[in-house]
Amino acid sequence: MAGFERFVAWRYLMARERKISRLALVLLILGLVLGGGALGGRELLFAKGNPLDLRLETATLMVGVLSIGAYVALALAFLALFFGLLRLWFTFFTVVPLGGVWIGTGALVCVLSVMSGFESDLRNKILGSNAHVQVTREDGDFVEWRDVKAAIDGISGVRGSTPFATSEVVIAANNNGMNVVIKGIDPQTIGSVTDLVRNLEDPGAIDRLQPLVQDELRAPPASSDPAPTADPGPGDLIEGGEPIDFSQSGQAGSAAGAARSASGSAAGSATGSSPTSAVAPTPPPPALEEPEMLDEPFGGDALAMLEDEGAAPGAGSARAQGDLDPAPSDLDVPEEEPFDFSGSGAPPRGDGEPGQSDTDGHVRIIEVPMPSARGSRRTLSLPGVLVGRELVKQTHMYTGQEVRVVSPLSDPANPDATGTPIPFNRDYRVAGIFYTGMYEYDLKQVYVTLDSFQEFLDRGDAVDGIEVRVDNPDDAATYVRRIAQTIGPAYRVVDWTELNRSLFSALKLEKITMFIVLGIVILVASFSIVGNLIMVVFEKGKEIALLKTLGATNWGVMWLFVIRGLMIGIIGTTLGVGMGLTACVLAKRYGIPLNPDVYYIDRLPIHIDISSVVLIAIAGVVISGLAALYPALLAIRIRPANGLRH
Repeated sequence: MAGFERFVAWRYLMARERKISRLALVLLILGLVLGGGALGGRELLFAKGNPLDLRLETATLMVGVLSIGAYVALALAFLALFFGLLRLWFTFFTVVPLGGVWIGTGALVCVLSVMSGFESDLRNKILGSNAHVQVTREDGDFVEWRDVKAAIDGISGVRGSTPFATSEVVIAANNNGMNVVIKGIDPQTIGSVTDLVRNLEDPGAIDRLQPLVQDELRAPPASSDPAPTADPGPGDLIEGGEPIDFSQSGQAGSAAGAARSASGSAAGSATGSSPTSAVAPTPPPPALEEPEMLDEPFGGDALAMLEDEGAAPGAGSARAQGDLDPAPSDLDVPEEEPFDFSGSGAPPRGDGEPGQSDTDGHVRIIEVPMPSARGSRRTLSLPGVLVGRELVKQTHMYTGQEVRVVSPLSDPANPDATGTPIPFNRDYRVAGIFYTGMYEYDLKQVYVTLDSFQEFLDRGDAVDGIEVRVDNPDDAATYVRRIAQTIGPAYRVVDWTELNRSLFSALKLEKITMFIVLGIVILVASFSIVGNLIMVVFEKGKEIALLKTLGATNWGVMWLFVIRGLMIGIIGTTLGVGMGLTACVLAKRYGIPLNPDVYYIDRLPIHIDISSVVLIAIAGVVISGLAALYPALLAIRIRPANGLRH
């Protein structure tokens, strides 16, 4: 009996004769003509340089209208083609519910795949900027973090761990301030836990978190011994004694010099210095015997000293005994002789060939190697900070710039004039820029080294916690139990789903809501199934009465109508799921572009969730089958005598 019921149900769904729907054919031709014309007009305005000489606003509006019109017309042509092909095989009353189930299931597959794509993209960004498991201390300062980290690294399945410390601060640059979360990290181990290093625009920025040059003001002295004098005074420098008044006559100055020498000798004898170690007495400077010597070049005494040392008066050559103030060793001295550009001689040519005049006005350019690090020595001696791309846009900072970080916490050891503690503040240098693809992280997260963070907020050796990365992030709950059993109850261990529970709960609620809303489309399609089968009951009442007269049971008649509803659901769901999967695969392969300034992604993310697809298919078939129950109940209420009578 079951085979007979399936045959009857299928025979009713099929068309008695195959024919092309004229309405579908007209709509197909109309859609193709309108769509092709709209696309041609858009190309004419967009690619041909505005041949109608329209204003820019009018031309832009027309291009947008033509684009929308082309898409609508082509969609109409596709629907006409689809329903026209269905009409070749099925009756009109079968095509209508089939189309409803097809549209509902296909739209549901596409929408849930897009929502799953956004969820997957958000999940990857969160796991890229955060660890899979986070370990913090319940009470007290977390100063024994090194032992805890070593114990965590010994657990099987743990790929890496790193300490961290966070605080809310204000970062100021270019008269702009922004509330951010500063995070102290270990540059050596952060790459094994998060994707921070891969998210940097310049991967070498992680090494620039340390000061680029050593700050002498903060550097401890190398030894307690006094350093030798880099620029010693001349040997004839007078030391000790009373100052000499040279404003008097020459005899007074000479007498004062003699007295000064005598006092120096007496002092040396009093201290008991040996003749070899004592400083030899310095002869007094020559007295100004003639007043007219003041008018001579360099003064009379300077001229005499130059003559005594063997240098010609007025000469600029170095003395034979050597320079008292030698030039630094890194002074760049060119090998070429200096050229006097103020004269009429010809300078070297631009190609560096000597002895040729520069007739074309070229000047020889000497390239001087510059250091790779830019900025003042103070800026280069500051610790570095990594900032996000959105924060750079908001505060207009740049790599290498000096910024100030201010904490709302106060420093009790640094009060102001009134005794009020001053908030912690410190200057940093922008070491690099990162881009995670998540707006909140790129705007509100900054990274510094853990030691500079501890020094900045006077944390000592304490940290806030340890971040852990495991092999399988979906199985993070298992690793939470393992880590908790290893390190003991004094620590709190949570996974990434617990840390972001509110966000993923909201996304899950959105998916459920969207499933219900788009499921109403399938429910609407089921109404057409109900109406179609009710009409069949009243139209085929004589046939139903005849079947009962021939021995068909009420259950058999009821099952006949349920099978028809299930067939409509199976065919419509298969077509809808197939169309949805095809659209998702094509969109994922070729991409649907988006505006990154608005959506923060450059293409539509699509992720096909097999469980969601299976759930949609089951829902489409079940709803269609349930829609056939009421008409089936009406069919079994027909009495054979009443049916045959009418």
